[in-house]
Amino acid sequence: MPHPLEADLKAAVEAGYQGIEIWKSKLDAFLQKNGIRELKASLRDCGLEVASLCPFGGYVFCSEEEFERRIGELKPYLELAHEIECPTFVVCAENPYEKEGGLREALIAHSNRLSRLAALAEVYGITIAMEWFWNLKDAFEVLARASEESLGMILDTFHWYRGDGRLDHVDLIPYKRLILVHVNDCENLPREVLTDKNRVYCGLGVIPLSQILRKLKGLGYRGYLSVEIFRDEYWRRDALTIAKESLAHLRKVGMEASVL
Repeated sequence: MPHPLEADLKAAVEAGYQGIEIWKSKLDAFLQKNGIRELKASLRDCGLEVASLCPFGGYVFCSEEEFERRIGELKPYLELAHEIECPTFVVCAENPYEKEGGLREALIAHSNRLSRLAALAEVYGITIAMEWFWNLKDAFEVLARASEESLGMILDTFHWYRGDGRLDHVDLIPYKRLILVHVNDCENLPREVLTDKNRVYCGLGVIPLSQILRKLKGLGYRGYLSVEIFRDEYWRRDALTIAKESLAHLRKVGMEASVL
């Protein structure tokens, strides 16, 4: 995370990645010094696909006026994503369990607002991938209620483990709506105390990644496995070291699961 987008691109291609997710704040910093033409040239020179732009959020529980304002702010990013052939925006869900009115109303609000967002994004050829942080089955209900089939979801192995950690819920994922998988591991701590800082490289923690990857392959998922680890210990290393270590651990787990 401390490294700029330029370093991310260079490290990703040298380490052997096929694609990259572009972090919004890094994109903003890049565009303060460069233009879209320079970004397209950098991606072309690297030969990397852009899996997504991330993260975006704050569209669900805000007022209608605020929602329209945020939509207006989003449109330049949709135009940019179309230019660089980025197919997906990652949009964070908002805690439905603390919302006044109850869980059902909160899930309906997610379906309604994110469907509207997906309809706009589809004009630009972009899919909205909702990132859910809690019980996975509630995410399925959001998708089932959505008016736009272009609204999909991310499976993040850390959020799955901290949220409910049930392997049978992975079997229930509507695979045609599964757009992206964030794959990571975590320390052996009680779920209620886990934070992003407890993530570790794949295979070094307690998340049953091999089982999850086999299930995803069985469902027919053929999209990206995107390593996402927020750990200060790792961030102190140079970008290329982080990229190489992340990919080496992912490949090891993938080989053990017989999916790579």
